[in-house]
Amino acid sequence: MMFRIINLLVAILIVTKAFSVDPTYPISTITPALKANAHTVMRMVKFDVEIKSENAAVIKVSEVRSILNKNGEDNIPFIESYNPMNRISSLRGWVYDESGKRIRSVTNEDAIDQSNMGFSLYDENRIKVLDPKCLTYPLTVKYEYELNLKQTLFLPTISLGDLNTSYESVEYTVICPKSIALKYKEYNLPTTCSKSSVDNKDVYTWKMSNILAKIHEPYSPHFVPNSPTIRVVPSSFMVDESKGTTTNWKEFGKWAATLLEEKDKLPEATAAKIKELTALLKTDFEKVKAVYEFMQKKTRYVSIQIGIGGWQPFGADVVDKSSYGDCKALSNYTKALLTAAGVKSHYVLVKAGDSAADIDTSFVGSQFNHAIVCVPLAKDTIWLEATDQLLPCGFNSSFTDDRLVLLVDNENSKIVRTRVYSEKENCINRSAQVEIFDDKTGSATVRTEYIGLAYDDMRSILMADENSQKRKVSENIQIPSFSLKKYTLSELRAPTPSVTEVLSLDLPNCINSIQGTVNLLPLNLMNKLTDIPDKVRNRKNELCIRRSYMENDTISYLLPPTLQASDLPEPIKINSIFGSYNIEVKKEGKNIVFIRRFMLRKGVHPVEEYENFREFLGNISTNDGVMLVLNKK
Repeated sequence: MMFRIINLLVAILIVTKAFSVDPTYPISTITPALKANAHTVMRMVKFDVEIKSENAAVIKVSEVRSILNKNGEDNIPFIESYNPMNRISSLRGWVYDESGKRIRSVTNEDAIDQSNMGFSLYDENRIKVLDPKCLTYPLTVKYEYELNLKQTLFLPTISLGDLNTSYESVEYTVICPKSIALKYKEYNLPTTCSKSSVDNKDVYTWKMSNILAKIHEPYSPHFVPNSPTIRVVPSSFMVDESKGTTTNWKEFGKWAATLLEEKDKLPEATAAKIKELTALLKTDFEKVKAVYEFMQKKTRYVSIQIGIGGWQPFGADVVDKSSYGDCKALSNYTKALLTAAGVKSHYVLVKAGDSAADIDTSFVGSQFNHAIVCVPLAKDTIWLEATDQLLPCGFNSSFTDDRLVLLVDNENSKIVRTRVYSEKENCINRSAQVEIFDDKTGSATVRTEYIGLAYDDMRSILMADENSQKRKVSENIQIPSFSLKKYTLSELRAPTPSVTEVLSLDLPNCINSIQGTVNLLPLNLMNKLTDIPDKVRNRKNELCIRRSYMENDTISYLLPPTLQASDLPEPIKINSIFGSYNIEVKKEGKNIVFIRRFMLRKGVHPVEEYENFREFLGNISTNDGVMLVLNKK
């Protein structure tokens, strides 16, 4: 009897186990190496892309994300944009606890569907958000979804470069008819593509595993991807009914030019107004400036994502009538206005952003997110940012400076580089007169000129209202103790613009007293270097100084009759592959004059130079603390 009961219990256990769900994604199975430096572990990333024809493709995606702590919470929700060219046809998700047990399911019906940009007008580019709203860590979420594409130009790029994210298993498969040649580019892959053929189709497969998490490495390069990345594009493609090729940049530019056809027609009244506005102007630059400022005053920027995948602009007549447009529409409108003024210009595609990576010119395809205008003049080339209604003419700022772009000019389309600002065009010049009244207090008049890209950093202050402006000016002053009595700001609007700031300051503690007899005067009034990049163990990336930069300071101190300077500090000169630094202290009549020159030089250096760069900046920071010893008479 007992034997039968035991057998019955064993049978029940076997049946129960057979019908129970084993833990699928327990956190405990993640290897320690994948957890190191990671807030998120991508347990599985699987993209299956099938190109059906030149203008149709289907993408099936499965992602499993283990969120280890609160720092990875941004990876919990599903967020995906879509538009008429790229439709989300299905979506579902699951949530698992730390042990791997499924605790919740979510579906497409639970998702929030909204405009991709809150201020967008006529926006067909939308975003779907599915947020399980989990607050207990660690946890795992899984999403499966499908995209139906009415184009083949914008296929997924796989990039495993998210910071503090490791990848356990990654698989990317592209299936396409043999009649369509697939072009691809691999960066930093542990294994290369595996190609096969099935049912008269080519199958391209990439598999990777155990990609360790990256941490932020200051001053990393921006030229090519520095993490495992795969880009794919067919040699011929369609976006809606528009057909193009990726044979070379000229052919791609010819396709982009077709999207502008018949889009440059202006109302006769506007064309006549532009001709009248520019008729008496002597130089082409004066005409460009007049047209640009006309466009700025007449229009405003809004995001409009309609047409062929959001790539085709509104016509110039539509912008003229409505007085708004996105980057494409406003750039096309500006180009049409310049044509009316008799000035040749070009529509330009660019990857914009202060820290945006440069495009890879060896891979022809869509690497752009913005449009601007190029005006080739006899002695210079002018770049126009049409979406900023306050920017000086010819100043494209750090948003689009020094990068490779596609100049769209039909048969003459080509890759060119936008303006590179030298250290003299990214510069801060400061002069100050400081009067010290006694062994503690003083006052100062400080004049600072912010030039070029440095001007760009001052624009938020320049455009602020009176109350906010005074607060921002005060926050920008690097003096431990001061009272702002008065300030003025003046702007020079030019292709290399500047802001001149004049400050009147009371200094209640400008001298440091030691034992009542020795006084120390910090000579570098308000420009001490304090931003030293962190030490990085086992750094992987080269050192990249993206932009050249210069600071010039001359500070004159008038001492009170009760104090006299002892020996003046010796001059300091530091020259390096990264730049230069010089300080000098000298006596001019009754004044002690402090002179500081610092220049950072653009360049890319081997990874081994990073510590030398930190030492270079550290030496500058140390010398910026130079003191003048003052004795009582």
